[in-house]
Amino acid sequence: WHPARDQLRGTAVYGKKSDDITAPAWSVKFDKAKFNQFLFATGDCKKWLIAKKWSVMGRYANGQRWIDKSSLRNSKYKARWYRRNRVKEDPWVSLEDHGRSWNRGGILYGGKSWGNWHARSILPVHEGADVYIRSKVVMSSCAHLDGGGWT
Repeated sequence: WHPARDQLRGTAVYGKKSDDITAPAWSVKFDKAKFNQFLFATGDCKKWLIAKKWSVMGRYANGQRWIDKSSLRNSKYKARWYRRNRVKEDPWVSLEDHGRSWNRGGILYGGKSWGNWHARSILPVHEGADVYIRSKVVMSSCAHLDGGGWT
C-alpha cells in the first residue's frame, strides 16, 4: 500500500508527482488544504468511494463510517473501517466492512506499504490506488430548486 505513515493527515511527502498511472507511488502535502471530501479510487477507476473528511478522520476500530457513494452504491451507506491511535498502516478504507473486504479486493486505502492480501487482491489487478481531495459546496438554501436561478 501507500508508503505514507501519517494516517491521511496530509503531512507525508514522497516520490515525484506524476499523471502517469505507471509511475511509482507519490504524495504531496495537503495538511493545510481546505477540503471536505476524499475520493479513494483504484488506478483504473473501476473501484472507488467518496467519503466526507470527518468520516475518514477520527479514531475508530472496526467502526461504522459513512460512505457518500461508491462504485457499489449511488447512495449513502456505512462500512466498518479502522483508524487506530499510533497504528501507522491505518486508516483502512474499504468499499464494504473491512472483514469482508481485505481478501476480496475491496480495500481502497492502507498505509505503511502494508502488503499481504490487503494489497495483492486489488493493487496489481487495478493499476494501484489513488487518493484525491476536494471541497464540495453544499447548498444550504432552496435557491437550487427546479434548476436554480432564484434570487
